[in-house]
Amino acid sequence: METNITIPTYNRELCIDKAIRAALNQSYERTTVTVVDDGSTDGTRSVCERYFDDQRFNYIRLAENRGTAGAKNASLLLSKYDAITFHDSDDIPDQHKILKQQRALAMKGHVADPINDWESLGHQVNSELEIDVVFTGHKLIKANGQEFLIRKNISLLDDFFPHAQFPSQTAGDWVLVNSALFRRTLFRKLGGYLDSIEEDREIRNRLLAAGTITYFIDEPLVDKIEMGDSLTVAESTNYSADWRRKDRAAVWERTKMYRKRLFGEGPDQPTIQDLIVPIDLQVDIAEVSNRSLLSFNSDLPMTDRTRESFRSFADPVPVG
Repeated sequence: METNITIPTYNRELCIDKAIRAALNQSYERTTVTVVDDGSTDGTRSVCERYFDDQRFNYIRLAENRGTAGAKNASLLLSKYDAITFHDSDDIPDQHKILKQQRALAMKGHVADPINDWESLGHQVNSELEIDVVFTGHKLIKANGQEFLIRKNISLLDDFFPHAQFPSQTAGDWVLVNSALFRRTLFRKLGGYLDSIEEDREIRNRLLAAGTITYFIDEPLVDKIEMGDSLTVAESTNYSADWRRKDRAAVWERTKMYRKRLFGEGPDQPTIQDLIVPIDLQVDIAEVSNRSLLSFNSDLPMTDRTRESFRSFADPVPVG
């Protein structure tokens, strides 16, 4: 299964090299790496240029800054992959991360046992279940030097059951969502990332509301290294910043619909179609280093203006 590691980045010339090398050094052979440069104004491109001759590497530079969600959506639209994961530019994955996630994704023998209520999630009792997304634990190294081992998989449910999360080691004590391994079919079914600084929280909630089959590897397979300019640390985007509070409130408003889908009853209960977030992205692609790794995934849900914006990359046969 062809797997893509996408690294969205913006002005991270000081740390992006380590992230690229760790991604390219994965033991899973069918791995490609895409850096989506979200309009950087520093030396990020010069660092990435060192890898332009590597046929497993692609550099996509957006002409304007569109935020992390926009950079991720750009890769969803333009990268070749059967499965995809997103690493931050300050993430260092274990060498076998993708291999272990791929093996979990390929596991057979999971059955919707009648001891649980699978039908409410849209799965037939006794049917074989296919893993759709694989999460892992991680080690969080905070900007002040503190280290935390995050492996509490119940934290995937913190927006649905916040009262079941204690004790918490640190603010943001939850499983990394972006570094999960997602089947491409999930995005074809549910769309892309919401334009939000809380895009990972939102897509996690949406996947759960859709009855997505998840698997959790109880190992710290990523070192998450917070830096002074990390989104979770910077003054304008940290957990108490007004921007993040506003976007979090918008995500929680959508989560009300997800709760209703999971726990509600009646004719107005939301359907899968109600969960879809069409990709809405208009941006010029300033540069692509490796067009052999580029393909327009025209079968993903997207707005008409997005399809028009990316028409020059149109491929008559969708990838995957």
